[in-house]
Amino acid sequence: MKKAPLKARVLFQSLGMVVLAHQFASPAFAQTEPSSAPQASTQSSGDQLGEIIVTAQKRSQSLNNVGLSITAADGEQLTNLGIRETGDLVKISPGLTFTKSQDGTPLFTIRGVGFNDYTLGASPAVSVYVDQVPLVYSAYTQGATLDLERVEVLKGPQGILFGQNSTGGAINYIAAKPTTDFQAGVKASYGRFGTFDGEAYVSGPITDTLGFRLAGSTTQSDDWQYSYTRDDKLGKQDILRGRLLLDWKPTDTLSFLFSANGWRNKSDTQAAQLVGLKLQQDASAPGLYDPEETLRRIAAFQAYPLAPGNARAADWDMGRNLKRDDSLWQLSLRGDLELGSGITLTSLTSYTRFHQDYGLDRDGTTLQNAGVESRGNVKTFTQELRLSGESDRLNWVLGGNYAKNKIRSSDNFLVNDSTNTAILPGYGVDNGDTTITENIRDLAAFGNVEYKATDQLTLLAGARYTDTKNDYTACMRGGPGQQFVFWQLSQALSGVAQPAPDANTCVNMDETTYLLIRTPYESRLHEDNVSWRVGVNYKPTRDVLLYALVSRGYKSGNFPTVPASTTAQFAPVKQESVTAYEIGIKATALDRRLQVNAAIFHYTYDDKQIRGLVIDPIFNQLEKLVNVPKSRINGAEIDITARPLSGLTLRAAGTWIDSKVLDFVGINNDRVLGDYRGSELPFSPKWQLVGDAEYRWPLSSDLNAFVGANVLYNSKTNSTLGAPASSRIKAFATLDLRAGISGPDDKWTLSVWGRNVTDTDYWTNQFVTQDVIVRYTAMPATYGVSASYRF
Repeated sequence: MKKAPLKARVLFQSLGMVVLAHQFASPAFAQTEPSSAPQASTQSSGDQLGEIIVTAQKRSQSLNNVGLSITAADGEQLTNLGIRETGDLVKISPGLTFTKSQDGTPLFTIRGVGFNDYTLGASPAVSVYVDQVPLVYSAYTQGATLDLERVEVLKGPQGILFGQNSTGGAINYIAAKPTTDFQAGVKASYGRFGTFDGEAYVSGPITDTLGFRLAGSTTQSDDWQYSYTRDDKLGKQDILRGRLLLDWKPTDTLSFLFSANGWRNKSDTQAAQLVGLKLQQDASAPGLYDPEETLRRIAAFQAYPLAPGNARAADWDMGRNLKRDDSLWQLSLRGDLELGSGITLTSLTSYTRFHQDYGLDRDGTTLQNAGVESRGNVKTFTQELRLSGESDRLNWVLGGNYAKNKIRSSDNFLVNDSTNTAILPGYGVDNGDTTITENIRDLAAFGNVEYKATDQLTLLAGARYTDTKNDYTACMRGGPGQQFVFWQLSQALSGVAQPAPDANTCVNMDETTYLLIRTPYESRLHEDNVSWRVGVNYKPTRDVLLYALVSRGYKSGNFPTVPASTTAQFAPVKQESVTAYEIGIKATALDRRLQVNAAIFHYTYDDKQIRGLVIDPIFNQLEKLVNVPKSRINGAEIDITARPLSGLTLRAAGTWIDSKVLDFVGINNDRVLGDYRGSELPFSPKWQLVGDAEYRWPLSSDLNAFVGANVLYNSKTNSTLGAPASSRIKAFATLDLRAGISGPDDKWTLSVWGRNVTDTDYWTNQFVTQDVIVRYTAMPATYGVSASYRF
C-alpha cells in the first residue's frame, strides 16, 4: 500500500508527458527544421532560440535529439553568469550541488548521488572531462573552465562512453579550438575584495595544416575572511591557468589535437566557522586519561565564543601557514583516422601530474584541535582506443580504456588541544602523520549502438566491462609523545610487552590483537563490474522527442586517509552502483520561441559510499568509510526556455528529489548509533530551482545594451544521515544581477554586475570534527565591472 502514491504520481506524470507531446506535435506548433551543421554556440538568434549542439554521445548532435537529461551552456553564457569554477555550475543546472569537503576538496552531487570524502585518491561519483580527457580526481578540476566553447552537465550514470565510471553523472567541458584565421581576445573583471579576473587568448594558423590556440587566465584577490577574536584576515586568492592547443591535419583523413594545460594555486585555504560544540570528553575520565588536563581542555572549548552571524567571520590557528601550493599539468593527444565507409579510429592519450601542499584549520578556533597539514602527488596515465561508425540507420562505438594512477599522500592531523587526546599523565597525542600509497589500475572494454528502426524510432544499447585493482599501504606515525602513548596503549590493551617504537615505526594497532603493526599496513581491493544502458527515442515530429532510458553505473571502491587507531579504520568500502530509470520529453514550439525539457526518474542505489564514524574504545569518535546497503531516489525535473519577444530570453528550471535510505544501521556525524531507514541522503535538497532573464536591445546602429538576472534556490538538506542539527544546511536563495553595453557583433562589451546582491548568509557544508560543530560559508555579496574585447 505504501508504494501506491509513488506509482500514481509516475502514472499521472507519464500521462502528462504524453498529452504535452501530443500538443507540441500538432501543426500549430511546427517549426523550421533545425540546421544539421554543428554549431558551438547556444546563443539565440533573432526572435528564435538557437540550436544547441552537444557531444554527450561522443559525436555532434542536436541536444533535442539526445535522449538524456543534459544542461548545456556556451562560453559567453558562462562568462556573463560569473561561472569561474566547476562549483558555480549550480547556477545553471538544477540537480547539481556543490560543496567543499572538510579539507576543502570540491565535491559534486547530481540528483542525490555523490561521495563526501576528502581522500586524495577518492574517485568521485560525478566525473569531469575536458575534451573527453578525464580529470580523474575532484582536486584536478580547478583549471577546467579556462577558454571554453561550452559545458555539458550529463545527469544519471555515465559509465558507458566516457573513460571513468560514475554513478551520479558527468561534467563535460569542451575547450575553444584553434581557428583557421587569426583571432585574439581579452576579458577582465574587477570586484569586491580587490578581486581581479583576467583571461586572454590568441589563435590562428601556423601553416596550412597546423593551427594553434594559446589561452591563459589569472585570479587575484585580497582577504575576504576576518577573525572575530583578534586583528587578522584570511582568504587571498592567487591562481594561474594556461592551455596550448595544436590542431594538425596532415591529410584529409588524419587529424591530431595536442593539448598542454595546467594551473597552480597559491591561495589561502578557507577557515571554518564555529557554530557549536560536540565534545568528545565532556567530563574528567578515569583510567587512561589525565583528569586535570582533560578538564582544562574542556574548559577551553566551553569558553570559546561562537562565530557571529556573518559569512566573513571565522577563526583559525595563529602562526600557521594556511596557504596552498597546489599545481597540475597535463598533456594529451587525440588522433582520428578515417578508415572509409563512415568508420573512424580514435586514440586518446593523456598524462597528468598533480601536486598538493597545504595547511588548513577546520575547527574554527585558535585551539589546535583539527588542523591539517597535507602533502601529496598523483601521476595519472590514460589511454583510450575506439572505433566508431556512422550510417543512415546505425551509429556504433567499440573500444577500450586503460588507466593507471599512482597516489602518494601524507596528512598530519594536529590535535594537541582535543579533549580525547589527553591520554596518560604528562603525555598527549599532539599529531598523527598518516601516509598512504595507492597504485590503481583500471581496464575497460565498452560498446554502444544506436539503431534507427524507423524515421521516428531509435533504439539504444550499450555496456562496459571494468576491472579495477587498488594496491594500498597506510602507516601512522607521530612525534615522540604520540609514539610513546600508542606503545603504552598497545601494551595495556594486548597484555603483551613490546619493544619501544622509534620514529619510523607505524603505531597503528591490529584490530583484533591490539599489537602495534610496526610496518605499513597493506591491502588490495580487486573489483569488476558491467555497467549498461538500454533506451528508446521516439520522435512523433521533428520538434518533439520522447525517450525512455534504463541504465546502471558503478563507482569503484575506495580506501580512506584517516588517523587510524587500529587497522579496522583502513578497511575499504566496496563499489557502489546505481540503477536509473528515466522517461522524458524534449519539445520545441512556437516557431522555436519555446523549448520545454522534462523528465521523471527513479534510482535504486546499492552500497552508497559515505565517510562515516566508528566509536573507538580509546579516542571515542574516529572516521571510517562505510557502505549504505540500500537507498532509493525518486525525482522529476523541468527546464523551460522562452523567447516571448525579440531580445528577451527567459529560463526557469527545477529539480525535485525525494531520497530515502532503505537499509542502514550505523553512526552518523552526531555520534548516534541507530537505524537510519527513512533518512534523506546527504547533500540532496528536495527542491533546486534556477531562473534567468536577459533582455537585449539596440541603442544605435552600432551599440547594444543588455540587462539580466539569475536566481538560485536550494531547499534545506544535511551533510550526514539522520538530519541532526549539527549537519543541517539551511535553505537559501541568491540573486545575481548584470547590465552592460556591447559594440557591433559583440566585438567589445562593458558591464557591471552583482552576485548574491541580497547578501544572503548561507553555507554549503556543516559537520562535526573533533570537539566542534563547524560550517563552510559561501561568499557574501560581491560586485564589480567587466570588460572584453575581440581583435
